Amino acid sequence: MTVDEELIEFLGEYVTENKRSKIEAALDERTRHVTVVLEEIYQPHNASACLRNCDCLGIQDVHIVENRNEYRPNEGVAMGSSKWLNLHRYHGISAAVETLKTSGHRIVATTPNYEGYDPITLPLDQPVALLFGTEEGGLTEEALELADDYLCLPMYGFTQSYNISVSVAITLSRIAERLRTESGIDWQLPKTERDAVQLQWYRGIVKRYELLEEEYWKRGK
Repeated sequence: MTVDEELIEFLGEYVTENKRSKIEAALDERTRHVTVVLEEIYQPHNASACLRNCDCLGIQDVHIVENRNEYRPNEGVAMGSSKWLNLHRYHGISAAVETLKTSGHRIVATTPNYEGYDPITLPLDQPVALLFGTEEGGLTEEALELADDYLCLPMYGFTQSYNISVSVAITLSRIAERLRTESGIDWQLPKTERDAVQLQWYRGIVKRYELLEEEYWKRGK
């Protein structure tokens, strides 16, 4: 039994059966095959709604790029979703892209100004990182230049842009459905990553988990 497995078993004694069942169900639907990069999203309402969308649709990681603007979610809108996610912060888009490319992600910039894929045609044969830009100007030129591919949401009216949180929701909902219905996509968390996330979640809901774990190791398990 690994250390994570031991601690999951131990801390699970302090988690209600109902909560354990909900966590197991959520873990079954969690993915890192698709991840989200938010560049310079500064309005608290939008920042929070993006996190809430990611949690609802099973996205585990959100990569936050802060150049001039601080990312400040409004927890009243986020509904506590941030505690179920892994948030990664960067001070430049190049650092985020380098990290994601190293982990095997295809970098896909969402923009209405470039021809490319839509959420239905985007290849999912390898992990994908979806880049979303600011509320006003979209992605920076640097982000667009670093992208491997582009994605554009279909629009049929006079207005040629969605609110950023709406763009995230539409894109992820369609791609999340594809992950679960198209064959050959290994989208679920591997066992070791699933255990790490489960332990993270248990620690987030068990009060004074640090002291409990310290006592656990002191008494020789």
